[in-house]
Amino acid sequence: MLALELARRISALDYETFDPAALKWAKDAIADMIGCTLLGASAPITEAVLTVEEPKPGPCLVLGRRFRLGRLDAACANGTAGHALDYDDTSKSMAGHPTVIIVPGLLAIAEATNASGAQLLDAYIVGLEAATRIARGVNFHHYEKGWHPTATLGIFGAAAGCARLLGLPEQQIAHALAISVSLASGVKSNFGTPVKPLHAGMAARNGLFAALMAQKGIEASPVAFEHVQGFLEVFNGAGTYDIARMLDGWGAPLDLLDPGISIKKYPCVYSVHGAIDAAIELRAEKNIDPAAIRKVVVRMHRRRLLPHVLNAATSALNAKFSLSYAMACALVHGAVTLDHFEDQALHDPSVQRVMALIATEPHDDNSNDYGAEVSVTLDSGDTVSAFVASPLGRGPEAPLPAAMLRSKFMDCASRALSSQGCAEVFDLLMGLESLGSTGELTRAIEASTRG
Repeated sequence: MLALELARRISALDYETFDPAALKWAKDAIADMIGCTLLGASAPITEAVLTVEEPKPGPCLVLGRRFRLGRLDAACANGTAGHALDYDDTSKSMAGHPTVIIVPGLLAIAEATNASGAQLLDAYIVGLEAATRIARGVNFHHYEKGWHPTATLGIFGAAAGCARLLGLPEQQIAHALAISVSLASGVKSNFGTPVKPLHAGMAARNGLFAALMAQKGIEASPVAFEHVQGFLEVFNGAGTYDIARMLDGWGAPLDLLDPGISIKKYPCVYSVHGAIDAAIELRAEKNIDPAAIRKVVVRMHRRRLLPHVLNAATSALNAKFSLSYAMACALVHGAVTLDHFEDQALHDPSVQRVMALIATEPHDDNSNDYGAEVSVTLDSGDTVSAFVASPLGRGPEAPLPAAMLRSKFMDCASRALSSQGCAEVFDLLMGLESLGSTGELTRAIEASTRG
C-alpha cells in the first residue's frame, strides 16, 4: 500500500539529523515565500478569494492584511497571494512551486497550536521531501501531460507537512495523503490567468484540510495511489510512473539539497530565467543598441519551450509566461522587474518591435535543461551570442546571493509593511529555528502591516 509506505518514510525523517544546510535553505525558502505573499496580498485574485466565500474571523493571520481568519480560509488566501505574481520558488523535481503550497497550512496550524519556529522548519522540510519524492515517480510525464504540479503534487507536500506539525501517526498520515488524492487538481491551460495562483491557494487549503480530516479519524482507500483507477493511472497512465523512484533514497540527501529549490530572480515563469540572464549579459557586454537588433534566436531545452511559454504577451499577467516578452525586456531595458509586468510597460514600442524578432530553437540535452543560449543579429550583419549554463538562483549549483535574497524580500514586503517592519520580519525569518513561537513572526508581520 503506497500511501502507508510513504507515511512510514515521512515519519522516519528526523529533524535532529537534518544537514544544517537544509535548515538554511528552508529559512531562505520560507522567507522568500512570505515576501512574495506580502507582495500578492492586494492582488485582485487574493481580494476575490477573501470576498467570494465570506470567510469568518479566526486565529490565523492573512499576511499583508490586518485581519485573521480560520485555518482553511487563511491557508487559501495566503497560498493564492504567494503565487499571485509568479515570483515564488520552484523545484526541479516537482516541476512546480512547492513552498507556496506547503507553508500556508503550516502557518495556520502553528498559530493555532503555538508551534515553535523549529517545528515549522521541520514540517516544511518533511513536506517538501514528500512532495518531491512523489514527484520523482511521475515526472516529467505528469508535467508535460498538462497537469500543474504545483497543485497536483504540491498538495501531498502540504498534507504531509501539516500532518507532521499536527503530530499524526503513520496510519493517519497515510489517510491524509490518500484523501489528498481526491482533492488534487489544476491544469496548465489556465496559465496566464488568475486561476493559476488560485491553484496554489486551493492546494494549500486542501492539503491542510486532508490532514485535519485524517486527524478526525476520516479514512481513505489504502490504495488510492496505485489502484487501477487511482492517482497514478488517472493522472499519469500505465507505463509513465515509477513507484520505486518515489520510495527510494528519502533524505539521502534531502531533495532540498539535491537538486534543491530555485529562488526566482525575475518575477516571471522560471523556464525563461536562463535566457533572461544570457540576454542581459549579452546586452551589457556587447553594448547592444536595441534599435539595431534584427534577429534574436533563443536555444533552450525542449521541456522549457512548452505552449504556455511560447504564447504571445497580450496582457500584463500572461506576459509573465511569454518568452518573447521577457527577452524583449531584457534586451531593451537590461532588466526584468516587477514594473515591466504593468500594462503600460507591455505596450512599449521598442519592446513590441524586439518581441517580433525572436525565434526559438529546441534541444534535448538533459544536462543543460535550464541553461540557454541567446544569439542576436545586428544591423551590421554581425551575430553575437551568450550562453548561461544555469540561471542565478538555481538551487545549490547557483544560489541567489544572501544580499540579493534580502533585497528581493524588502522590495516585495515593502508593498505591505513599513520599512522598519520589513527589516524586523526578515531578521526573524533568518532566525526562525530560535523562535519559541511562530506567533512571534506573524505578530510582527501584523503589527507592521500598513492600512
